[in-house]
Amino acid sequence: MSSAEVSRPSGQGGLAAQHRTDITFDEYLMEMANIAIQAASDQEKAEALAEALDKVADALRDMSADLIGDHNIATEVTELISDLADAAARMRQQAERCASECGLALEAAKLAASMVARIYGQDMAAKEDAGLTYASAAAHHD
Repeated sequence: MSSAEVSRPSGQGGLAAQHRTDITFDEYLMEMANIAIQAASDQEKAEALAEALDKVADALRDMSADLIGDHNIATEVTELISDLADAAARMRQQAERCASECGLALEAAKLAASMVARIYGQDMAAKEDAGLTYASAAAHHD
């Protein structure tokens, strides 16, 4: 998320309480970074889970086929094992969707941080160009 870095601090030290924001720019960037890190971690876990579930489904199908062909096992049992294999395959699909959504969340957090950082930088440049100590809130422009 280095593209979202801004060199100007966002401290609100000298402002009266009614003029302070609930979150500083630095806190916002840290929150976006934490979201991106967690999304990347979750994406990796979901991808690993999808791989494991694929192996489980294959193993269950192999087991069912083996039991049907070489052993005296009731058809109901082999059908239940096949049903488990199908369920594992469906869970794999869900894990793949989860991994995809986590990837989207990661990219969205990075994009949001970058866009806000760009606008924040422009606001800080305008504030400095005007010789102001603080940028005024949008509510003061109505």
